[in-house]
Amino acid sequence: MTVNLQVFETVFAFTIVVMLCLLLRKYSVIKEEDGGVFARLLTQVVLPAVIFLQLSATPIRSNQLLLVVAIFIAGLLSMALAWLAGRLLNLSRSKTGALMLTSSFGSSALIGYPFIAFAFPGNPEALADAVLLSELGVGLPMFIFGPAIAMYYGGDADAPGRKNKLSFSYFHSPIFLSVVLGIAVSFIPFDRHSSLIAPFIEALKMIKGALAILACLILSLQLKLKALKGLLPLFIVSAVIQMWFQPFAAHVQAMVFHLSTLQTQVLILVCSMPSAVLGPVFASQYNCAPDTASALVMGHIILSIAMIPAVFFVMG
Repeated sequence: MTVNLQVFETVFAFTIVVMLCLLLRKYSVIKEEDGGVFARLLTQVVLPAVIFLQLSATPIRSNQLLLVVAIFIAGLLSMALAWLAGRLLNLSRSKTGALMLTSSFGSSALIGYPFIAFAFPGNPEALADAVLLSELGVGLPMFIFGPAIAMYYGGDADAPGRKNKLSFSYFHSPIFLSVVLGIAVSFIPFDRHSSLIAPFIEALKMIKGALAILACLILSLQLKLKALKGLLPLFIVSAVIQMWFQPFAAHVQAMVFHLSTLQTQVLILVCSMPSAVLGPVFASQYNCAPDTASALVMGHIILSIAMIPAVFFVMG
């Protein structure tokens, strides 16, 4: 019950901060063109610092790899279910691709990190699990499958070089490098409290403090109440697959793999996150119904305010 209450409180607190950021946008304190700066700060500075801080603290355990396997399988099953739904709904080729992009791997980095940090305060193990889930179980598959799906179902299938460029860009990004470096450093014995190392650790913790506010600023600048007229059936299908079926598939695997209560809770929370904002990026890059993908993602983000605590209450 305590964790359930913490999740509800986190959702409402996150919503309040996003609403405050929306007011800042309304009165032009922050502007839409600032979103690029905030996004670069988040992905190139803050997220790498958080990832390295968490992964370098403790070596990876074998049962953490089961977490990655569980979310990877849940994402693939969701993608297959979205493809089947597209066929049953007689969607166009591009809209089927957009549905697959927005119904498989969630926005674990943008929303998941600050959410886990506040839902499990003072619990480095929970955030370390979330980092592994996000980067290896969500981020890596999204950068591999996302461009391939968008290119195959979109209108720019004649540009294979762009697919490779987008896919392999992840492997030399600050986020991926911080994953590799953090895992490597975790196996090196050293005193984190020594006078030489401690200042660097504290600096990383200070940077980590900017995670939640940057995420809220980016969300407030991305949120556009685009009309879902004509997309309501598609939105319902996408939301059910992304924020109900995927956590359910992960929950079943958690029981099969005998994961701990904490790991199961983190897994379900990460799986219940709204669609990744990378989906519309890939859809736009390959002309794979980008307007549909953007509308679905924005709808997911708004719906997640009520959906995340509901899913966690039922399954967590």
